Amino acid sequence: MTGAEEINRLKDRILRSRRQEHMEIPAFVSGAVAVEKDKIRGRQVYRLIPERATGNIFYLYHSDYVRDITRKQWEFILQLCTMTRMAVTVPLYPLAPEQDCEEVFDHLIPAYQSFCKHREKGPLIMIGAGNGGGFVVSLMLQIWKEGLADPDKVVLLSPIMDAEFFDQKMEEKVIRTMGKERFDLRKEFLDRYWVKNYAGRMEYTAPIYEDLHDICKDILVASGSKDPFSEYAREFSSRVQDTGNPLKFFEYREAGSDFYLHGSRKDTKHLMRMLHDFLLDSEDAILYQYMEEVRQRAEWSKWFPEIFTDERATRYVSGHPMRATKEGKAKNIYSLMGAAVQRSYDEAVSLFLKEYPNGTVVYIGCSMDTMLERVDNGRVLWYNLDSPGRIAVRTMYTGLGGREKRIERSVHDDSWVSELVCEKDRGLLFVVKDIFSYMKWKEMKSFLDLLYRNFQGCNVLFDVPTPRANLMYNMKGRSRGAEYRRRRLAMRDPRREIESMSPIYAVITVRSVLENVKMKRDWKFGLKWSFWSNRNREAWKIVHIRLGFEKYRTFDELGSGFRKSS
Repeated sequence: MTGAEEINRLKDRILRSRRQEHMEIPAFVSGAVAVEKDKIRGRQVYRLIPERATGNIFYLYHSDYVRDITRKQWEFILQLCTMTRMAVTVPLYPLAPEQDCEEVFDHLIPAYQSFCKHREKGPLIMIGAGNGGGFVVSLMLQIWKEGLADPDKVVLLSPIMDAEFFDQKMEEKVIRTMGKERFDLRKEFLDRYWVKNYAGRMEYTAPIYEDLHDICKDILVASGSKDPFSEYAREFSSRVQDTGNPLKFFEYREAGSDFYLHGSRKDTKHLMRMLHDFLLDSEDAILYQYMEEVRQRAEWSKWFPEIFTDERATRYVSGHPMRATKEGKAKNIYSLMGAAVQRSYDEAVSLFLKEYPNGTVVYIGCSMDTMLERVDNGRVLWYNLDSPGRIAVRTMYTGLGGREKRIERSVHDDSWVSELVCEKDRGLLFVVKDIFSYMKWKEMKSFLDLLYRNFQGCNVLFDVPTPRANLMYNMKGRSRGAEYRRRRLAMRDPRREIESMSPIYAVITVRSVLENVKMKRDWKFGLKWSFWSNRNREAWKIVHIRLGFEKYRTFDELGSGFRKSS
């Protein structure tokens, strides 16, 4: 079968799939909220209006350019409407192969004009899913030309932003996910039936490559790593952030292109909490998802100021009162150990920076920790690495740093290695707080081998409990109301066990986290007894190792020439 015959068969299948009932809004939607109907240029436009609407959403659904809106999409739209109490406008825009790109935007621009004219009180928000996300970006580029109202916020869900595939590298990544034959059929079909006369007009067919300086200043992008077009979401987010816009980007592991439609998924529930806070300018949903550790550090600073102090966490919690968990209701050994572990990391990193003041520190799994503020010597190059979702929330918490660089990658995604740029002879330290705790022994060794292969001679800092301390921690964790994750890694003798792992792994220091911590008179008896027991057993240690035999030059060895350059 020739390519033309395949395209004709695909066209016939699409046309046969058209159903009149797809143009009607489902009964479960009209039964839940008030629905207004309108027609613009012969196409149906629906408006869902909850009681006492507080805002306006212009929603462009994912059709992959050719498919009718589905029941799942209506369920998601209804959830947005009821969750935010905002009126949602849904235009059923033209589809290929009957209509093309030109006709789509001939419909969408007047539909947006009508949306602005008939809006409720409150903000204007645009949400686009899949190819609807690309349409939203194109509309934002056209809004200033038409003199229309700018949206206050924009949300893009698994956006598709290039129907012509101008970038060869991006095209190759899509082909690796989709397959060459399927990709070629898609591209030729879109060229013939959707792009047509708008070929090369990137503001409509590939808005990702346009000037993005003047688009909305409050954007959230969410994508799944298994989405064939996830690379476009990353690239768009990077381009917008390069303009100085602190865009929020979330990428979910193991999630496909339509993950947001499956409400039972854990990552979808997380996305809905983020959308709630983003759209409503609230923190009710994310405080307890991400900010629990901030509250804990504020409590450590209050209860054990002689051990550890985090001024930013204290300021944040004082301005954002938070419900305490069961663990946080008492001044106990768990909060004491948390403060001691954090202090041990700060001290170890500070010692490293005294030896290598112009060195590089990579904080793997940084989450909301602002360690750089506590140990900064004014010269260190600092990388904070975590998943796109956590980095996005971190930016909301801390803002954009100066010398701090951020890598938006999962710890389990080895591609982050290629984004790290540093001068190794000035010293390189990886801080791996908590990450190893949830790994098995082989997973830890595999991770260390990755660091050794790419950064021979680097330093690694991590904490580890004894088997008994791990058992007690896990027993306590099961009884907490918070989500429980079982700690796996424990070591009786870290020096012996690490060096037996590989002869090229050298242990520099092993210290108890309670070293130099003194018992206070005002502690209750239970806390004093637990402290004494843990200190005598050295139940929790912080370990500093070097991977390989390459030695970095210290500040003194670099001499006066280095001093001038720095």
